[in-house]
Amino acid sequence: MSHGHSLPTTGVLHGGLGLSTDGLLSGPSGLAVASIDPGVVGDDGGWLVTATGAFPLVQGVLFRVRDGGSLDALCYSGVVGNEEYSDSADGVAIQFVVPPLPVGGPYDIYSESEDGLLTHTAAALLTVVHRSFTTNLYELRAQMPPPRDVGSYRVENED
Repeated sequence: MSHGHSLPTTGVLHGGLGLSTDGLLSGPSGLAVASIDPGVVGDDGGWLVTATGAFPLVQGVLFRVRDGGSLDALCYSGVVGNEEYSDSADGVAIQFVVPPLPVGGPYDIYSESEDGLLTHTAAALLTVVHRSFTTNLYELRAQMPPPRDVGSYRVENED
């Protein structure tokens, strides 16, 4: 997707989407984060988060994690060469990667369109927990159901 360019539309509507003059569909120009998945991430960073809501199709969206104070952490797209601007394929969902963050929250998710005209702050959506060897171990074990003998699935079940 090319960033920073607006596509003129023909005015012909099809299912709420305008047909642009170059044949690509472009959606309504809105920006809002309604929810995120997962809502709890580790403090080690690198977690892929999927946001749902309303996002522009013809330009990227920048995401930041904020706490209303000193925390203002830039998130990344997770796409090589795209750095901080994430793209939405359908105008409803978009993904970004959180950096290492301090344990706490819930933190706000700030989003801004690439041209800076659209901004939105979704309050108290992201919680950060401490990740340790044991949380990584039990999460991995939980992905491998019986008959695999991987050991206890939770720390409470250890001998």
